[in-house]
Amino acid sequence: MFQTLYEHGLSLWNRWERRLAAVALLVGFVFDLIIADRPDSVQNNLLLLLYLIVAGGCIIALNLRVRRQAGTESVASPLFLLVVLQFCFGGLASNLFVLYGRSGTLVGSALFIALLGAMLVGNEFLRSRYETLRFNIGVYYILLLTYLIIAVPTFILHSIGVWVFVASGVFSLILIAGFLYLIYFTVLRGRARDRQFIEVSAVVVGIFIFFNTLYFFNIIPPVPLSLKAVGVYHSISRSGSDYTATYENPAWFAFWHDTSGTFTLDSSALLKSNPTAYCFSSIFAPTGLKTPVIHVWEQYNEAASAWQERSRVSFAISGGRTGGYRGFSLKSSITPGRWRCNVETRSGVLIGRISFTVTQSQMPPTLSTKTL
Repeated sequence: MFQTLYEHGLSLWNRWERRLAAVALLVGFVFDLIIADRPDSVQNNLLLLLYLIVAGGCIIALNLRVRRQAGTESVASPLFLLVVLQFCFGGLASNLFVLYGRSGTLVGSALFIALLGAMLVGNEFLRSRYETLRFNIGVYYILLLTYLIIAVPTFILHSIGVWVFVASGVFSLILIAGFLYLIYFTVLRGRARDRQFIEVSAVVVGIFIFFNTLYFFNIIPPVPLSLKAVGVYHSISRSGSDYTATYENPAWFAFWHDTSGTFTLDSSALLKSNPTAYCFSSIFAPTGLKTPVIHVWEQYNEAASAWQERSRVSFAISGGRTGGYRGFSLKSSITPGRWRCNVETRSGVLIGRISFTVTQSQMPPTLSTKTL
């Protein structure tokens, strides 16, 4: 009886193994999508480190189990180990998805959505032991590298920039090299051992080069910075720790905008005053991190079909404030047309932007007032 139940259970596992792993991956993704916190949260980082340690242990244990089963009738991976591994991968991907997605661009979000899709496809179609090993180590290194890109500037160097990114990458290579040598001495066996080690190492090197290419083309979001708010205002004044601003309300359907996409100039007042627009931004940075940010004002040249820079204002921010570090710049003598204010790092990576159209009207605009 017990033999019959075992054989039936094994048959069901062989049939649903990949789908159960995919379910665990998605559950881990959704779980951390809900609980993901700010990048300098100690609890959140301890959870991410736990995921990385457990996932690394599962990769080794799974491959040791499969190696011991080689030549037997059953080569099924243990359900518990596989589910835990996929849950850790999903949790890491979703947590980093949230942290990168808050950095003001869609690239970080798209990166982890693509990674999640690749893991789901890999779970379904990669059957070979060494194909699966290479794939799991590739996913593991992507998650390790993207985590260190956040953790090193947040907890160790308290800065961002090219040398900080390079230091994060070097640290990731040191850690993954130790892991690969552990794989070499515990998992890989036989005449093809060295070749398999080189193949797995090549996957890691390829991912490292790919991410460095993304960074130096300013494609990777400027984590751990994230834009909390940005808007264009008619006036801003500061009183103590508060900023008071006047602005045009956005359209009802543009509920995600802080201010209107139209900046109205009062034609009757143009002769009496110099029209000025104010760009206000609030940028979150981890505690202890200090870095300059830049407001770049650009106007669209219809004749040249290109954006042209009109002014550039730099100011320093410091981290720790939950609502973000607040600052503003102004553009005087603003003229009708399409404008935008880009919020960038010193190296030119886009944190976020506000786009708007300047128009003239015979009637003064209806302005609201709020405290920022």
